[in-house]
Amino acid sequence: MAVVTLYMSDRDPEKRMFTSKKEADEHDKKLELAENLMEFILQHVDSVEEATAERLGMLIADNKELMLQALKGKPQVLLETSGEDKEDGDEKVVSLG
Repeated sequence: MAVVTLYMSDRDPEKRMFTSKKEADEHDKKLELAENLMEFILQHVDSVEEATAERLGMLIADNKELMLQALKGKPQVLLETSGEDKEDGDEKVVSLG
């Protein structure tokens, strides 16, 4: 019988398992970024609800590389990906109003 080492993040409410520590650490960092983005949004946007701030934080964290490209002077990349399939059921467009 083979022994398989699995890693998981304490931050992940779904308790996903990863086969490498690197993958688990990357997932944990993404969740930490999403949580901090949520708190930032809640502090700076009075009318946003916590659930919406959480979705926005996760959306930005999931698309970190795309956001970095846009912030570095290529905002059109955000529109180029609008037609892609939804990933894991997450919505790509979030309405605040």
